[in-house]
Amino acid sequence: MSTTVQTPSRSDFDWQPYAVGGALLLALVFLFHMGIMNLFERWGMQQELSHSYFIPLITAYLLWDRREALRESLGKPHWAGLVMIGLSALLVVGYQTTQIFLIEQVGLIVSIFGAALLFGGVSFTRAAFFPLAFLLFMIPPPFWIITVTSWTFQLWSSELGVAMIRMFGIPVLLTGNVIDLGVTKLQVVEACSGLRYLFPFLSLGALAAYFYKGPLWQRALVLLSTIPITIFMNSFRIALTGVLTSGGDTSHTEGLLHFFEGYVVFIMCIAILLGLIVLLARFSGQKNVLATLGPPECSPIAPRQPWNRNLFMMMAGGAAALVAAVAVLIHTTEQPNYAPDRESFDGLALELRSEGWDVQEKPLDVRTEGVLGADDYIVLDLQSPEGEQINLYTAYLMAQRNGQSWHSPRQCLPGGGWQFEVQEIVSPGEGNAMGHAFNRIVMKKDQVRYLVYYWYNQRGRNIADEIWMKVVLMYDVATTQRSDGAMIRMMTPIHPDETVADADARLAEIYKEELQPKLPAYIPE
Repeated sequence: MSTTVQTPSRSDFDWQPYAVGGALLLALVFLFHMGIMNLFERWGMQQELSHSYFIPLITAYLLWDRREALRESLGKPHWAGLVMIGLSALLVVGYQTTQIFLIEQVGLIVSIFGAALLFGGVSFTRAAFFPLAFLLFMIPPPFWIITVTSWTFQLWSSELGVAMIRMFGIPVLLTGNVIDLGVTKLQVVEACSGLRYLFPFLSLGALAAYFYKGPLWQRALVLLSTIPITIFMNSFRIALTGVLTSGGDTSHTEGLLHFFEGYVVFIMCIAILLGLIVLLARFSGQKNVLATLGPPECSPIAPRQPWNRNLFMMMAGGAAALVAAVAVLIHTTEQPNYAPDRESFDGLALELRSEGWDVQEKPLDVRTEGVLGADDYIVLDLQSPEGEQINLYTAYLMAQRNGQSWHSPRQCLPGGGWQFEVQEIVSPGEGNAMGHAFNRIVMKKDQVRYLVYYWYNQRGRNIADEIWMKVVLMYDVATTQRSDGAMIRMMTPIHPDETVADADARLAEIYKEELQPKLPAYIPE
């Protein structure tokens, strides 16, 4: 028994399914326009993401390359597409609550798969799976994930790079991410962490695995190998820079030459990946390695039932109307938000002055205030009557939504030239004098060292972990309609004649005795 795929006739063009499909596409663009705009903003702003402009184009090419298989795989529209589009709309609501663009952008990919199911059913979606899944590589991770990952990569690359330098018999000392060669010091900054290689290289690794006609485990190895190759080659670049500057010539650490070295190393990463593919092909007994490379044969997947025009019109039309209505509701309706009454942070400065503290207010410049977007903030240089010095910065948001969220000190402080020697989350429990979780950083610039504590005071909870903060935020919005909160950062200098433990004791004592009793008036619980 044969089946007939009822596609619109070319001789008698049926425009209505295309109109309905176009309406669904426009509705999805409207629903996800904030996430799409953020994609283009991040791609243009971050060099390590600039390759992402090409990913939709590559997806389009891959779909075009298998167009015949897709046409023959066209089957009955599947109801699961409606479910996936509905789920994607919920993810947009999740973004509105948490301000994590990643949630909305993942929802965009989910909606694309949902649209594929609506258009051509399971068989069509299976035939289009890899090109559509490849779109995941265009989604940038949140800034805080990049910050944490970058710091880890900096440490790994620094340690391996120093080991390579020592292989040349050059004495070298590593402190955090600072490489001391005696005659000069090299700081492995965020730009040299290797992430600028990793993100585009992962995309290339996925394409290489796709075009490599080997066993599944070998293709997985090709993709996963991009991570150690990136770390190794970035360490090699650091070691090369260290060896070349060990005589005092620092021209290799900046400018066009340093920029050019980065591209050479990236090309070497690609060469190593190709070498791995050659080895895997030889291991599998392939004599002609080139025969193992090329677009895979994409056989059509026979649909269980033929394409149904009326069902498509009904399901896609209903989805378009539903998505448009949800988009209008989400983007035009102001979400309820309750923020308790509170005192202005100016009152905190007055309280401390009345108790004998020397208080110097340090307002931010207009541009920084605009980026911060806080409803209230204060930056104070404080000196106690006993001469103890700290810097206090706290900012308050009445609502953490509509683009208003926190800028982590882990992102901002390195931009000021500070080098992180220690970066950790201190959990509550024995040995934690603060009484709650907080982020702890020891940082250095030139000969100046500072100890930094910061955490997020979220509706009576003091939270250090930013992921958990977002989870708590979603719960509180759903149960109390509150999304207000504050970030608190304390810093104190580590003087040459004291230890880090002395600075720890100073911050904990000032917080517990002076600040913690006063903060509830300014940061509602």
